[in-house]
Amino acid sequence: MNTKKQKQPRLQLNIRLTPEQNEYINKRIQQTQKTKTQFVLDCIKENPVYILPHMEQTISQIKYLGNKTNELSQKLDQSNTQTEKLLKELQEGCDELWRLLKLLKQEKPKQV
Repeated sequence: MNTKKQKQPRLQLNIRLTPEQNEYINKRIQQTQKTKTQFVLDCIKENPVYILPHMEQTISQIKYLGNKTNELSQKLDQSNTQTEKLLKELQEGCDELWRLLKLLKQEKPKQV
């Protein structure tokens, strides 16, 4: 029987940071005198994470509205059926966004 403890495999977590974000994290790590791994684990453990139902749909709707607004602003000089169609799509998109925001407000976030 082998009495040696078997080492668990180590996994890596890779993230992308701006130089400013990296500098900020490194300063915080120096202040705490912890390793990067321990610092990140402590941050994750100490800060609760919430799941907001319908958040993905809401973000998608905001992006959609931004695209339609940009499209409309480019065609605003042209008063034609295309502009009217864009205005209608934008109004419908805003109505959908309000519906999703109301759902977000009604539902309590679930902590993971």
